[in-house]
Amino acid sequence: MKFGTNKGKLSKRITSAIGSETPLREIAGNLSQFAKYALAEANSLSIEKIDIKLKRLPKKLEGFRLVHLSDIHHSPFTNLEHISRAVKVANRLKPDMFVLTGDYVSHESEYIEPVAEVLGKLESEFGSFACLGNHDHWTDAELITASFRRAEINVLINEGFRFTAHDASVWLCGVDDYMVGKTDLRAALRGSFPDEMKLLLAHNPVIVRQAARFDVDLVLSGHTHGGQVKLRDEDKRILPNRRLKNGLHRRRDTQIYITRGIGTVVLPIRYQCPPEISLIELQCA
Repeated sequence: MKFGTNKGKLSKRITSAIGSETPLREIAGNLSQFAKYALAEANSLSIEKIDIKLKRLPKKLEGFRLVHLSDIHHSPFTNLEHISRAVKVANRLKPDMFVLTGDYVSHESEYIEPVAEVLGKLESEFGSFACLGNHDHWTDAELITASFRRAEINVLINEGFRFTAHDASVWLCGVDDYMVGKTDLRAALRGSFPDEMKLLLAHNPVIVRQAARFDVDLVLSGHTHGGQVKLRDEDKRILPNRRLKNGLHRRRDTQIYITRGIGTVVLPIRYQCPPEISLIELQCA
């Protein structure tokens, strides 16, 4: 389900125009149209429904629903109106739990309290759980953590616990950010049982290699923005792109879902890569 306009054919026109003898006036017109679409898409929202089958998911948690939000990036580029709209849409999905995977602001600390207040309006039976991203550290990680906890958002920093619902349990944990060198997955898994399902919140998807070694069942990440701007048709690549940008992937018995996120960085644009609200339903394999 998508809110906004996506013009997938425009990139082909731009690419072909640049590679030909097309007059500069036509190229400029294509780029102007591209800019208009890209600005509009950055303020759209797309709901992605993902079913994930897990071998160690307790049967009593079959159908447990998570809404995953990431890379909010509250800043002059991503305003509170856009974030509030995302929160309202997410609440209408009525998940069992919300998970947030980092980069809530871009650089300025004055944006922390307002975004914490808005994200504190997420409503679910089992609450909201979060981890931190690189931009959170580059801004003020301590203030973000304190603001989120005041808003009743549980921030997991290299820690985990046995989450129980419907008379069944899984190990829910979160790691600090990889890019700033603060990730400690061993600490996040301390106390877990070898045979129980493990759900990890980690901003940077590069953690998936280590998570596979530690027998984590599911990782939820952001960080990549899905590329934010896609001018190529990913389905028609001759060579595979080995970088994990977005979507569901597997490494051995570990699965990872990477959301495109809500906000933007560098430029306030998206193209063929709309902001994403991820609705994840857990299913028994």
